[in-house]
Parts: sequence; C-alpha cells; structure tokens
Amino acid sequence: METLTFRRQLNGLTRVDMEEYFDDVELENLYQWIDRIPLTRPKKNIGKDFSDGVLLAEIVAHYFPKIVELHNYSPAAATKQKMENWYLLNRRVLRKLDLDLSDEVIRALANCKPKVVEKVLMLLRLQIDKNLQRQGRSRLEIDANFAQSMDTKETKKSQSAPAAENSQALVPVKTGRSSPGKLSSPRKLGKGEIPHNHPDRSSYHFEGKGYFDPAIYIYPTSDNVPRSYLEEKEMECMAKDETIRILNSKIRRLEHLIQLKDTRLLELQGQYGREQRLYYMAARNNLLR
Repeated sequence: METLTFRRQLNGLTRVDMEEYFDDVELENLYQWIDRIPLTRPKKNIGKDFSDGVLLAEIVAHYFPKIVELHNYSPAAATKQKMENWYLLNRRVLRKLDLDLSDEVIRALANCKPKVVEKVLMLLRLQIDKNLQRQGRSRLEIDANFAQSMDTKETKKSQSAPAAENSQALVPVKTGRSSPGKLSSPRKLGKGEIPHNHPDRSSYHFEGKGYFDPAIYIYPTSDNVPRSYLEEKEMECMAKDETIRILNSKIRRLEHLIQLKDTRLLELQGQYGREQRLYYMAARNNLLR
C-alpha cells in the first residue's frame, strides 16, 4: 500500500513523497487530535474534508494565526482549484514550518487518495510541535486552554439560561432511535465499546459527535513516540552517518596528499643537497686551478 515518506533536504525542509505505511493506533490518536481543533466544516470523510487544503490551513491557523491568511483558501470541488490551494499553502505556509509536499502528494491529496492526508497531518503535527517548542510553547497546552475557554463559555451560557433549560441540559444524550421528547432507555455497552460522550470517541471512526472535556481527557504520555517522529530521527541518523563517511573519506584523501607532498618535499631537499654539493665542488676546482 502506498502512502508517504519524508527526508530532510539541504535547505532544511522536510520533503514529503509517496511511498510506504503506518498503523491504526497512530490513526486513532490523529483523529482525536483533529476533533479537538475548531474547524468550519463538519467532519465526515477525512480524505474529502481535507482535499482542498482549507481545513489544513485552519489547523495551522489554530496554532500559528500570523502565518496563515485563511481568506486565500476557498472551498473547492474541482481538482484544479484544489491543487492550486495546496500549491499556495505549500509555498506560503508549510515551508515556513519546514515541510514541503511533492507534486505527487499534492495530486493525491486533491484526488482524495486513501491514507495520504493522514500521513501529511501526522508530519504537520510533528512540525507544529517542533516550531512551538522553539517558541517555548506546547501544542497540548494550547489545546487545553482552548477547551477550557470553550468550557467556560458553555458554563456562562448555562448559568444565564432559565432554570428549565438548565435542567434539560443535564438530561442524558438522546440517541437517534428515541422519539422526540422521550429519553432512550439505558443500553448495556458491549465489550470494548466506548460510550457516545466519551472523550476518546472520534467523529471519523465512530458514530456521533466528537467531544473533548479537559477535566477528564488524558493527554498522551511522552513514552508514546509517534512512528513518524522515529522515522525522521532514523533518517537524520542515516544522513549524519553518510556525512561522517564522506568526511572520513576526505580526511583519508587529504592524509594521502600530505604524504605525497612530504615525499616530494624530501625528494626536492635531496636534489637541492646534491646540486649544492656539485656547486661547491665546482667552485673548489676553479680555485685550485
């Protein structure tokens, strides 16, 4: 199955190209991250949702609002307009985050090719973390602050609402099977099933609306390193090993050149000594005559 690979270029950008694959645990973690970001469209199909680049621009604007001008990216249905959005986004925004998409990847994104946008989002999240770290900020902190502000707004709204509305807000969520005005009876969850209002529930993988509550959400620990991050470090190590090998080869060549120069210098010194002795002998013979 094709997806993407990436490599560090000499200009510092991370070049993204089409090639191999990653696992479902990373996908689930990625979908949960997207659910925590305010986007202008309801999330239905991730490939189609992100195919015109607008939602990805909104994700970058959520963390770096100064580097993205959202009015430059309009929703599009035609493949040509989608690719124009991606090229503009790649040139003006992604390269500022040290990320560079190849033409093949942009074409795959615009054509909703499966599993491509997921890998791009994983790499984007990695570059966001790096750039935020340089600024002394944290992506998890920004997400938590946003969720807390939304929770505060909801609290103020509920406090200002009539008591009757407050009581209705505490009623359990109704399912699609229940008739209007009636509550559905509690249903026993199956093994491994996640409740509809659980924070780990993703709008891309499960039915129902995604939900995030900072009071009960468990952040990923530092022990869970994304595979994309590990792959990048391995690529950096390989590049450094190659650089070391080239430098060692240059050192050996310079050492050989030094040996040749030393040998040549000794030869010239010997030749000079012989010429000097011959000169003194000729001068002595002339004096004796």
